[in-house]
Amino acid sequence: MAELLQTRDYAQFRVVPRTPVIGGWIEGCNLAELDDAGLADLREALWTYGVLFGRGQHLSFDAMKRVALAFGDRLEKHTFAPTKADEGHPEVVVIQRLQTENAKSTTDLWHHDVTARKHPNIMSILQAEQVPFGADTMWASMSAAYERLPEALKALFSGIQVEHDSVYLMLRHDFGDAAIIERIMAAREHAVHPAVIRHHSTGKPCLFVGNAYVQRVHGYETELSEPLIKIAGEMSKIPEIQVRHQWEPGDVALWDNFGTTHYGVSADIGTQLRRLHRVASWSEKVAPEPYMALAAE
Repeated sequence: MAELLQTRDYAQFRVVPRTPVIGGWIEGCNLAELDDAGLADLREALWTYGVLFGRGQHLSFDAMKRVALAFGDRLEKHTFAPTKADEGHPEVVVIQRLQTENAKSTTDLWHHDVTARKHPNIMSILQAEQVPFGADTMWASMSAAYERLPEALKALFSGIQVEHDSVYLMLRHDFGDAAIIERIMAAREHAVHPAVIRHHSTGKPCLFVGNAYVQRVHGYETELSEPLIKIAGEMSKIPEIQVRHQWEPGDVALWDNFGTTHYGVSADIGTQLRRLHRVASWSEKVAPEPYMALAAE
């Protein structure tokens, strides 16, 4: 069993665990005021806790981008999600849901972000503007998920690869918005990743499948592929490896996109607005690598 999370004091902030396995409160700082040494500690903290939460940060978009660039040398520009490009911030994704007859939530499934790319996001920082009661967000540790697999399934998943596809995401989850569908079709993304990866910083094995972009197990017929995808997807649902955050305006969450999955809880919000903003970073130097040599064959 992995070592349980503990409270840790860094030079410019403190982290207090939210569960024994995943998640930590950042205390004693505003993220916008961290210097380079503080951001280096923040990197180490994120790889340790998986997801970090800060109350009442109220970061500007520029501050969010500065924090994200401490983890990767490039900022994501999403290919189909709405952004703040008209305000000069194409890197800021608007996560929004307003209940209408045609509303489709694209976050209420366990997933890693943008895995249909060769270089998925390394991490994301999400800040709440307005979130109704109950419309929370959940994260699950994929290193803990791997640890909970029986040895035979560890070996099996370590020897397979999974195809991830943005068009399949659209078809499988019925996005329903014509404009988004057109953008997804025009910028189709497809990648093949190991089902178990070696974390780029910690070296830990992480289950890397999710339930968003996954199309099939590479080289497997549907009858064999689907049960394996279902087994992997079910691992995120184990309560003992999850943390759930109830949002307040100005809250931020930073998460490790390789080592965790997340789920945006739809809740019954009626006509209330749910709006958050996300910035993510990536790098051509960081890609999902197999945990074992067998997975690369």
